Amino acid sequence: MLASSAIFDLLAVDRTSPGGQRGEFWVLDARDWVTVVPLVRTPEGRPGFLMVRQYRHGAEEITTEFPSGLVDRGEEPAAAAARELREETGRRAARLTLVSNLRPNPAFMTNRSFTFVAEDLEADGALSLDELESLDVLTLPVEEVYARAGSGELVNAMTIVALMEYQRFRAQRG
Repeated sequence: MLASSAIFDLLAVDRTSPGGQRGEFWVLDARDWVTVVPLVRTPEGRPGFLMVRQYRHGAEEITTEFPSGLVDRGEEPAAAAARELREETGRRAARLTLVSNLRPNPAFMTNRSFTFVAEDLEADGALSLDELESLDVLTLPVEEVYARAGSGELVNAMTIVALMEYQRFRAQRG
């Protein structure tokens, strides 16, 4: 192990490809994470998403994104999604549906990213944020999120992927 943190370990590993090529690679042994697409109605009654606006230390900027977070060791992704939704928005979902199980960057990362759609939300207490976490909860109309995706504050790649997965989920439901 070259380095270790709460989110990932940096490893130097020897790998052999299916074709027999061998080499040493640096790999981020990262924890899995979840993204939750919470469905709500705007105050005007339009379809909307419950989203969070927060400062991201890596980019040193404020982003607007879906609630998300790490899967704790030994925790199931669905439990992590329910926990993150409750912690970041103070809501719980009557229905939580897994819509994707992806590898964010299999070239050098070991983890998976799970996206869930959360429906029929109910209030479930106050926010319960991590020590260094600060965010605002907001409701945005679905069409506004699509229009703003990839620009301004809506630049988190996993939020954009979750938006695509939500679109597929909606199309499958008819």
